Amino acid sequence: MTERKMLMKKKKGLDKRRKYYMVLDCETATLPFTTNLSPEQRKTIAIAKPLIYDLGYTIVDKKGKIYKKKNFLISEIFSVPAVFDTAYYHDKKPLYLEKLKKGEIILKSWNEAIEAMVADMEEVEAVGAYNAMFDFKKAIPFTEIYIENLYSDHFYDFMRKQEAICQDLLNGKKKDKQTTFDKDNFLFRNEKKPLFDLWGLACQYLLNCDEYRAYCKANDFYSHSKGFYSTTAEKCYSFVAENTDFVEAHTALDDAEIESFIFQKIVQKAKNKVDIGIIYFPHRLVGKVE
Repeated sequence: MTERKMLMKKKKGLDKRRKYYMVLDCETATLPFTTNLSPEQRKTIAIAKPLIYDLGYTIVDKKGKIYKKKNFLISEIFSVPAVFDTAYYHDKKPLYLEKLKKGEIILKSWNEAIEAMVADMEEVEAVGAYNAMFDFKKAIPFTEIYIENLYSDHFYDFMRKQEAICQDLLNGKKKDKQTTFDKDNFLFRNEKKPLFDLWGLACQYLLNCDEYRAYCKANDFYSHSKGFYSTTAEKCYSFVAENTDFVEAHTALDDAEIESFIFQKIVQKAKNKVDIGIIYFPHRLVGKVE
């Protein structure tokens, strides 16, 4: 193969005759001052102020075929013990170090990883995640804000402000409601893509049935409160893959791959549609435990 043909092959993107979708997952830590808080308080802050250390995604078609996989460890979060140690799954650090040695994951700065993600977004019709509200409306935007401030001369002012906001949150003080919230799109770095929520779609198309409710009862798959059936990605996948013993990896790319399988099952059930938009409290569609 000539050098020119090799270059042309490298530049060649995905087949434009097919429609593609990005299925994304991320694992997060939170702000370092939370180490002084109780586990329950830390959990509250981790949901409100997530910092991504593991970003993974697939590019798939409607049949769930994977055309691309990307997986990044974010250096500004993973490589800083005071931050990474706040992660719920911080004990997976040896696993990540092993993946790095094997070349199964790449350590990149946030900006390098996001540049790759935005470039891949240009090739897809829509982007989504299992709980898109968290990944696309909280984790990615807040990590972006954190990194912007990290490389500024007012980082410590930013951190003091965040600590005050978190204290208000723990004290039950509600911030002013957002005047606008786009539940149908992901707007980021001058890119705008339709947004789908696999959690909501799974509850709507796959789990809202007597078969799934019976499956949960038979296997004791309930929410923490025991008031609702469990609708996590792990339980959803175990149901559609008919694998009761399945345990989610809780690493970004591994989880994005099982969510790609769920995506395919949803599209099949929805008669080849990909419904756009975030569904609020989708577990309620499946109903309360009798």
